[in-house]
Amino acid sequence: MWNLTTLILTFLLVLEASNTSEQKMDSKALSSAIAQFSAKFCVELEKGKSVVSSPLSAEFVLALLTLGTSDPAHAELLTALGIPDDDSIRSSFSEVSSRLKSLKGVTFNVANKVYLKDGPYDLSPSLKVDADKVFNAGIEKIDFNSAAAAVEVINKWVESQTNEKIKDLLSSDSVDGDTRLVLINALYFKGTWKKQFDPQNTMNQPFHITASSSVEVPMMYREDDYLYGESSELQAQLLEMPYVGEEASMLIVLPNEIEGLDGVLSKLASGFDLLSEIGKMYKTKVQVTIPKFKIETEINLAEVLPKLGIQSIFNRQNSGLTKVLNVDEPLFVSKAVQKAFIEVNEEGAEAAAATAMGVAMFSAMINLQPVPAFLADRPFIAAILVDRHIEFVAAYYANEE
Repeated sequence: MWNLTTLILTFLLVLEASNTSEQKMDSKALSSAIAQFSAKFCVELEKGKSVVSSPLSAEFVLALLTLGTSDPAHAELLTALGIPDDDSIRSSFSEVSSRLKSLKGVTFNVANKVYLKDGPYDLSPSLKVDADKVFNAGIEKIDFNSAAAAVEVINKWVESQTNEKIKDLLSSDSVDGDTRLVLINALYFKGTWKKQFDPQNTMNQPFHITASSSVEVPMMYREDDYLYGESSELQAQLLEMPYVGEEASMLIVLPNEIEGLDGVLSKLASGFDLLSEIGKMYKTKVQVTIPKFKIETEINLAEVLPKLGIQSIFNRQNSGLTKVLNVDEPLFVSKAVQKAFIEVNEEGAEAAAATAMGVAMFSAMINLQPVPAFLADRPFIAAILVDRHIEFVAAYYANEE
């Protein structure tokens, strides 16, 4: 009986990226791919409960893994990510990483790490080059035979990269002597609203979880000029609020109906072009009322990814992970998990995530119409955008406790 070695993907999450590649995949195409993946990803998460995730964080790890696979896993990963080929991964993600490092006004840290088993093990030569040049991933040897000590080292690194928001990403039984490597992406975002909310205007108001149930939550209020839109196809209002520097923002998609969020998510997952809808938004004065909230989520990606068509990498007999290591050993993904955190308050937003394994504006005429009211008193989607790329996505139901 052969001894299967294991690969762990650790997706560390804190929110999404941008790209200005002029090669095979341009910025608009990558933005659309990330938005599509994000919607499909979110649809597969637990319904009716507040969750936060970073599809971008998962994409970093999956993109790196793609470069080390052969078919059918290679084709599955490219299709799920919506990226045509390996060269597009290299050009797109190197641009994304560079762009995130140069953001003005916000803190956005992206860190990739590869932990390899002590001994003769190393990444294959080509993947090692990609890990360094495309993903700027650090590589460290570690003794997986001492599972508790190895997990402690990995979890401490994750904490340090996420401002201590993501703790205990891996449990002590996550690794053992058969583990050959752990791939990790850690994202951390913190932004201050360009136009902060006055805490004196924050008060408890009803939030309708369903048509028949509601709870009291602290709601912030501000009337100011924002990008705003109404989508007849999504049956929702859209609001975009910038952070200091105006290179990052939060987009809120608010269904018209109290129980309309599942329908919006399904529409997005079926291919609806959210970026095109964002391009129709216009600047106008809006009366904004949104909740303060904090969400922490742990996601078992071994359950979510197969629903997105990523199945082979978990197959013990034929995972397709043939170009990952410098030694010829059968690998499969034994664990894939993401922990994510987001907090939104009067000052701005803070988000983090860890995975172990998304405007064109037009000038508004003088508005003589009533000021639109954006009252987020029912389940909605909140996404952190950087250059129109979705970094983090939260579905808020006011039941995150």
